[in-house]
Amino acid sequence: MFPDEIVTPRLRLRALSREVVDPLDAYEHFAASRSDTIEEETEFVTWGPHETPKETLDFLEQAGEGHESAENAIYAVFPRDGEDGAGEFAGTAGFNPEWDKRRAVFGMWLRKEFWGRGYSGERAAAFFAAVFDVLDLEVALAYAMPENEASCRAIERYTDRFGGQEDGLFPNETVDADGTPRDVRGWSVTREQWEDATGGDYDAEFRWEGRE
Repeated sequence: MFPDEIVTPRLRLRALSREVVDPLDAYEHFAASRSDTIEEETEFVTWGPHETPKETLDFLEQAGEGHESAENAIYAVFPRDGEDGAGEFAGTAGFNPEWDKRRAVFGMWLRKEFWGRGYSGERAAAFFAAVFDVLDLEVALAYAMPENEASCRAIERYTDRFGGQEDGLFPNETVDADGTPRDVRGWSVTREQWEDATGGDYDAEFRWEGRE
C-alpha cells in the first residue's frame, strides 16, 4: 500500500523498521543519556527522550507494523549523496491517514544538525504527491505548536506553495510527552489546490519492494 521508499532530489525516505535503522544506533539519537541535543529536539513534539533501548525497539517495530497494515506511514530520513551527512539517519517523517475522512496528517522530526536545510518542505512536496496521486486522499493537514516558530514558518511556506491555507488555532488539541494539553496551529492543502498549483507534476520517485 504505502511506498517502501520515496526518493526526492536531496533525500531518501525508507519505511522505518528495525531492519532499516538498527535499534541500538537509533537509541544513540533518541536517548537523553546518549544525545546532547534530544531535549531540544523533542521540545515541541508529543513524545519524549527514550529511557531504554527497549523503548526504541518497540517504536521501530510499531512503525514497521503500521506500514504493513496501512495504518501509519513513518519513514527514516537519509540525506542523499552531495548533502552534508549523506547516508546518516537524519530523523523521521510520516503521514497518518484517516481513511474514513479521506485525509492525512503530516509530521516530521529531525536531528538538530539537519535543521535549517529546507528538508521539511522537500519531504512535504513528496508526501502531497503520495497522499493525493498514489493514495487518492482529498486533504493533507499539518500541525505545530505556536511556540515552535521554525516549524510554523516551514509549514506556512510549503502550504502556501501548494495553494493551501492556515486553518486557525486549535486549543488543547494535543498533549505533550508529560500529558500537558497544548494548543496547535493547523494548515491544510486539498487535492484540488495541489493539482492547481502543480498540474499534478512532482519531483519524487515512489518504490515498492518486489514491484518493478
